[in-house]
Parts: sequence; structure tokens; C-alpha cells
Amino acid sequence: MKIYAINTTEKYRQNPLKINDSKNNNTVIGKSVDRQYNSGIPKNLSLIYFGSLIQPAKRLTKSDYLISAYIKEIGKARYLHGDRAVVDLSMGNPDLTPPEKAKQALKEKVNDLWSHRYNNPKGEGALFYAVENWMKTRFGVQINPRTEVMATSGSSDAVDHIFTAYANYGDKVLVPNPGYSLYDDLITRHDLKKVQFDLKPENGYLPDFSKMPDDAKILILNYPHNPTGSFAPKKVFEQAVEWAKKHKVLIIHDMDNSEVTHTGRKPAGIMQIPGAKEVAFQVHTMSKAQSMPGFRVAFTISDKENIDNLLNAKYLSGGSVYVPVQHAAVAALKDEEGFINKINKIYRARKNTAIKWLNKLGSDAKPTDGTYYLWAKVPPEFTSDEFFKYVLHKSQVAFTPGTVFGTNGEGYVRIVMSADENTINKCFERIEKAGIRFDVPKSKLPLETQKEIASMADGSYTIIPKEDRDFAQYMETLALRRTQLIQRFADKDSKFSKFIPQKDVNLPWNILKDGQSVYVQNVREGKPLFADVKDILPFSDKSEYLTLANDIKNQWLKKSYPDADILPAYKSVTLYPDANYFTLRTEDGRLQAVANVEIQNNGEVWGRSLNTAPWNQGSEAEIRGCGKAVIARMVSFCLETGNKILKFATNKPENIKFYKNLGMVEDGTRNFNGEIHTVLKFDEDSMKTFLNKYQINLSF
Repeated sequence: MKIYAINTTEKYRQNPLKINDSKNNNTVIGKSVDRQYNSGIPKNLSLIYFGSLIQPAKRLTKSDYLISAYIKEIGKARYLHGDRAVVDLSMGNPDLTPPEKAKQALKEKVNDLWSHRYNNPKGEGALFYAVENWMKTRFGVQINPRTEVMATSGSSDAVDHIFTAYANYGDKVLVPNPGYSLYDDLITRHDLKKVQFDLKPENGYLPDFSKMPDDAKILILNYPHNPTGSFAPKKVFEQAVEWAKKHKVLIIHDMDNSEVTHTGRKPAGIMQIPGAKEVAFQVHTMSKAQSMPGFRVAFTISDKENIDNLLNAKYLSGGSVYVPVQHAAVAALKDEEGFINKINKIYRARKNTAIKWLNKLGSDAKPTDGTYYLWAKVPPEFTSDEFFKYVLHKSQVAFTPGTVFGTNGEGYVRIVMSADENTINKCFERIEKAGIRFDVPKSKLPLETQKEIASMADGSYTIIPKEDRDFAQYMETLALRRTQLIQRFADKDSKFSKFIPQKDVNLPWNILKDGQSVYVQNVREGKPLFADVKDILPFSDKSEYLTLANDIKNQWLKKSYPDADILPAYKSVTLYPDANYFTLRTEDGRLQAVANVEIQNNGEVWGRSLNTAPWNQGSEAEIRGCGKAVIARMVSFCLETGNKILKFATNKPENIKFYKNLGMVEDGTRNFNGEIHTVLKFDEDSMKTFLNKYQINLSF
């Protein structure tokens, strides 16, 4: 593969480039890659990839990649409007954390040395017996735990291996339309033939077996239905089993949303039908109701012969589900903490909130029977894709265009309850503020808006990216700060000039700016957080020092943290006005870290008194990334002020290791209060290298 960096204009960054290859009399197509994904190259250059000598498999050209197309559009919106601005209500990716007992089971089993060996591809006995009990309690179905269940890495992995076990080249697979688009991709992967069967709203999105082709090998049923949330009654499964036996068709009943319900009424499963085991697999995943998508664990039920065939297919690819993950699944299935009831209450409240807003904005959407999805009609004269892009770019809220699920999804969008009620309210407030309604035809909108929608639809819509706007505005801020500090230091020691931003400084775009947000990780709750980094300039107003002092006293010193490492200056709440302080606070107002930069008498710039909050220290630290965020701001500050060396000193081995991992190198030793400290330093190049690595944490 040939790779070039060429000078190109912004408008070509996402479009194919044609270059004539006169030597071989060919026209080759190059694909330009956005700078957001290749941030190490200058803005006036693009990386262009040209065709390889080795041709890819034809199956790669058979997929329409609908999922990747809409995800790419969301990526474009994040780039243009800011990653923090875009709220993703499109992906079925639970925002709730897994059951506590499941997390605890995972941790405990990770410490078991036997867990890390190759394990049985079929799964663990502990999981099989937990599934047996769950199937009996949940469905009233008795299974043999030794022969009729198998663990898989998610439900899609189960479908993949079922295809391997039963489908030959060109076999027909019946898939619902609308339906989960990954089925199409798995069919493509196995070189099978997709045959769609229509699901219509007037029939409750249920299949009509009298219209099914009888020469298929596999039929996929997905209830509760993605994307509409509809349930299928037992009668449908009775018809399915009878039809499958008559025509010798294998059924996959994908029940990935089996436990998320709106009214509390639980959906039926195909295994409740006598004789279903002979012709069907029932697949369950822990990704949705148990909020464990990253665990990649599911299980499938069928008779012994089918499970044996599935295991043989598994042997062809190898791999297994990690043992601690299976034990987490066992704990989740037992549900001793009532997790399923809790999450259903949460999703029910979210759905009701969204429905109220949708109805207010002219939609006739109603709560679905199950799943945490809503299925809403787009306004008249809009296509699903147009409306998805319109809402995304005008209000920065991402839905899923209905056509991702098939042609029968045209005219709809799917809305996922993957955000809390407060966020859902804010999303619809944005939509309302943008003037978007569900009952206003496109032709009734202002002509300017119609043109804008057309540009969104054809991909030509663009604005100056948020990060570039922020950078330009920040350069103006630095110019004002320069004037302010020159005045402030007029009667001070000349060494303070090192705190003044340089005039017309050429800064890298990925500096961490004063006031900018960064991503940090709440590892206790397993979720990302936003934190804001903020400077306190030398000789600032007393109120700024007072605010910081009160935060230290009330948050760090008031509570009992006997093992916390609080530096003497913070224990005595001593703050020095001749230093530049850097603070990091999360959205809840908690002070997560603080440090300062001071100028030594010899003019050297030193980072001092870096301290993270007591709850962020030790093996049970709550939030990770706080110290690194403050250092990223200190490094950025040095580049702004033209200081090409930043030094730290420490006598703690763990700190030395931490600093070296960031790119610092040792620079001798220094005696502080009778103790020898190791000195480490950044130079200008290593500061820029560190920022290049840190940029993934930046939020715009």
C-alpha cells in the first residue's frame, strides 16, 4: 500500500481523490483521512491511501456498511461541533454500570491463578447451572446444563458460530426487515444469501409464515424486536416451530433484549414451545439488561446435537469466554440485588420523559413493549437519513436512521435511552430550540433551512471545527493575559516575566488550554467523567485563593483519609501568590488535583506541590488521570510562555516511575530539607511528545 502526505484543501479531506497513473494507464483512487484521526500531520497536509497490490476479498465490497456510515457522520459532528456537545442516543450501548455482585465476582476470579489458563471453549459448569436455574425460573423451561447450553462472546458471536455450523456457501438466511443490521454483515462474512421478510407496523412487526420462502437454511427471529421494541406472543413461536420442522429450517431466536420491559410484562421465548430445541437456538446476552456489553458474554440454548455442532464450529475459530467474565455472568443471572427491576424502572422513566417530549414536538410515538429503544416517525417529506443528519448537526443529538435496519425502516428513527433523564431533557430542549418538529413537512421550512438540510444530506455541510474555533479564541485570550500580566508585574522581580505568554507564539493545536475540559475515568463506577482545568495566575484576587483554600479544607482535610498523602503546604492551606496554580475539578465541583509552577532565583521553571485528592490515591483510587491532566496543563503553560524546560523533584519511587512514563528524564538530584530528591525534567520536544499522546483526553 502506498501512502502519501499531500497538500490539499479542507473540502477534499473527506472525498476520494483521483490521480492518473500514466505508467500503468490506470486511475487510482485515494482516500483522504481527517486530521482528527491523524493529528500528528500539519493542517495543510492530508494522508492519502492508494490501492494495494494485494486485492481484498470480494465480500468486503458486498457489505453496505450502513452502521459505519452513520457512525462516521456522528464522528464528523463531534469534529465540527465539539465532542462534548454531541449526545449519542443512537447506539444500543448501556450507560448504566453492571451489577455490583457481577463486578465483585469478576474481581475475585481474576485473582484466581487458574482463571488465566486456556479454558473450555464451551464454557464453565458454574455458568451452565446458573443458566439452567434462570431458564426454569424465567421461562418455566427445563434444560440439561451439561449438554444444552454454551457460552459465547456476545450474541453476535453466537449467530456467527451458528452460521459456521449450519450454513454452506450461498445458503439462504431469512432476516427481518426492519432488523438488526449486523445480521446482514454476518451473512456477508459467511458468503451466504440474505432474504428479507417484511415486518410492518400494521401487523405489530410480526412475521407472516405463509409468505416465507421454504428453501431457506436459517431463519432469524429477534424479539423483543430491535429496533421497534415489539414483543411476539407464544403463538408466533408455535407457528415458527411448526413451519421450521415442515421445511427443515433452523431458527435463531435472538433475545438480546429479553429482560428490558416497559410495563413489566416479560416476553415469551421460543424454548417455551414443545419441540423447539430440535430446530432452534435461543440466544441471550448480558450486554443489555445487565449493562455488561464490554464483558462480551452470552449463552445459547438448544438440544445436545445442536450444541455439539455449535461447539465444533467454535473449534474452527478457537477462543473462549474469559473465566472471570463467566463468573460475573453467573452473579448477574442470580440477580440477588434486584438489578433487573432497578434498571427497568430507570429505562421506563427515561422512555416516559422522551415520549412526553416527542409528543410535545408533534410526534405520535408511543412507549414500546420492551427494549430501551423508541421508534419514531420522521417528519413528512424527510428521509430517515436526512432527518438524522438534520437533528445531529442542528441540535447535536444523534438518533439512528431507520434505514440502518432495512428498507422498511425508511421513515423512522430509533432513539436509545442511553442517557439519564436530565440529559434526555436537555437533548429535546436543544431540538426544540433548533426549531425542529416531527409534524412539519420539509417543504414548510424556510428555504435557507432546506438548503442547509440538503448540504447535510449530501455531505457538503461544514463549519470551522470546534477545536479550531477554540484555539483561535484562546490565542486572543493569551494576548489579553499577556497585557494583564505585564501590568501586574510592572513593580515585581523581572523573573516573573517567565509567567507571561509569548507574543505571536506558534503553539501546537493540541495544547491543554486554561479552562478546557478533559476526560478522566471514575474507575469505581466504571464511567468517564469531564473535568475542567483552570489556572490561578500569580498575584490574583484574594477570592480565588480563598476558594481553593476552602476546597482543600472542606474536601481534603475535613474528612478522614488517614493514609492520604497531603503535602505540608496543603495541610496548612498555605498558598503562594508568586506561583501559578493549576486546579482540576469535576462537574460536581470536587477538587481532584492541584499543583503550581514557580520560578527559581536562577530562572528555572519548576513544577511543585502536585497533589491529587485523597480519594484518588492508593490501590482503591476513585478517579484516574487527574495528575496527568494537571501536568498536561503545566506543560502547555510552559509552551505558551516560552519556557523550554520544566523540572520536577521527588523522593518517591512511584512518582519517578510515573514521571518517566510521561516522557521525563532524570537530571541529577537536589537536597530538600535534608532529603535527597531525584530531579526529572521535560524539554521542549518531550513536552510536545507528551501532548501528542495526551490529546485523546482533550474535550472540545
